[in-house]
Formats: sequence, structure tokens, C-alpha cells
Amino acid sequence: MPIGVGRRRGGVYYFHSLDKIEAHSVKASDSAQLWHSRLGHPSLSVLRLVNCLNKSSFKQVQNKECDACLRAKQTRDVFKINDGRAGEPFELIHCDVWGPYRFSASCGARYFLTVVDDFSRAVWVHLIREKSEVQNILKQFFAMTQRQFNKMVKVVRCDNGMEFQALRSYFLDNGIIFQTSCVYTPQQNGRVERKHRHILEMGRALRFHANLPINFWGECILTAGYLINRLPSPLLGNKSPYELLHNKPPLYDQLRVFGCLCYAHSKNTNG
Repeated sequence: MPIGVGRRRGGVYYFHSLDKIEAHSVKASDSAQLWHSRLGHPSLSVLRLVNCLNKSSFKQVQNKECDACLRAKQTRDVFKINDGRAGEPFELIHCDVWGPYRFSASCGARYFLTVVDDFSRAVWVHLIREKSEVQNILKQFFAMTQRQFNKMVKVVRCDNGMEFQALRSYFLDNGIIFQTSCVYTPQQNGRVERKHRHILEMGRALRFHANLPINFWGECILTAGYLINRLPSPLLGNKSPYELLHNKPPLYDQLRVFGCLCYAHSKNTNG
């Protein structure tokens, strides 16, 4: 639709407006569903703010689902955190592997395995170079709980990683229930996922405060796990995971600031 004409003079066009100007008019009779599509699929509340539209057809939009909106605007629901706990230590443990990290630790590890006891919230952190190490570490963990605490692990909950799937026959032979989370639903293994965040945040704080090189991240992670087990938590009745496992409060007098200067002393009388 032309809005004006121009004559060329010396290589330049001189514009002359038309006496009659035409423009497309907004038809109030157009359906709200059509305008919903024209305006980029806004919400009904935003669509109501457009004064030139016929409000009588808005019920059509309200009662009709828009396929494009459903596919484009879908979000994951917020999952409620499960506050329930196991009835005794090692009745249920949560496992997960974090990594690989872009920098190797001083020991060569690029992953760490986290094991969380559901009852006490105690955490065990193991630095590993390869995920294949998980099998032996978990078998050693099961032996430790039996010898040191006289407790048998009853349920293992983890994701669908192959490092855990490789233990399926072992779990079956030893009467251990093996629970895995569904694909793309990490919240089903949320207890250890949140513990990973706790460990990483504390580990970073320790490294930043000590001003250590990045290759010491493994020592920071191990120290974070040690300290988390000795910190009281409101979720545990203001007790620490250590106290729930050992039935006595932890000792703090041996703790020092991570990264502080220390001296090695040998009690050998000959040296």
C-alpha cells in the first residue's frame, strides 16, 4: 500500500504525501485467539490490557488450550523436599558421583564419590580417578558399617550410572534393595545432590580462604566432608551426624584453620 510518491530531481527523490492516507484497521470482531497468536502468545491477563480488542471473545481463549504455549512455556514443577528419615543408621544410603572436574587433584583424582546416610546425614567422600573404582569402594563401605557399627546396609539409592548398575548382582546376592532414580529426575536422588552442593560450597570457601592452588581441591573436599559430619543441624535436633552415629558429641579442640602454618615434629629420640 503506497503512502506517498516522489519525483527524481538531480538524483534525489522529493517526497509528496498522498491526499488520502489508508491504513489497516484493527477489527474488534477478530477473535481473541487470533490476537493471542498475533501478539506472540501473551497471557490472558496481558491480552485484556489491549483496549481495541473485543473482550467478549476472551472466554474462547480461557477455555481453549494453546498447543504452542503448552510446548514453549512448560517448566518443571518445584518438587517438595522429603523431610522423612530412615529409622536407624545405614538403613538407607544415598550415593552419587560428581565430576569429572577440569583440573586433577594432587592425587590425580577428577571425581569424588559421595555416600550419605539417610538417618544421621553423615557423609563419606572418596576421591577417585575413574568411576570404575566405585564398586570396590562401596563394598569396603558395606564391610565398614558391619564391622564398626554392627549395621547392615539395607537400601542403596542412586542414579542410573553404570558404575552403580555394575553392582546389581552384588546387591541381589547380599539382600540389598537397589533403588534408582528415573531418567531426567535428579530430584529423586535429591538428598545426595544437595549434599554435593554443600560439600562444594564449603570446599570452595576453604580453598579461597587458604589461597591454595586449584590442584588442592581434593583436600578441600575431604576436609569439607569431615567438618560437615561434626556440625550440628536443626534437621537433626541440633545434633551433629557424628553424634547420631557414635552417641557422643565430637571433639573440636583438635581443629585448626584449614591452610594454616604447621610444623612437623618427630618423637624419634635419635633425630
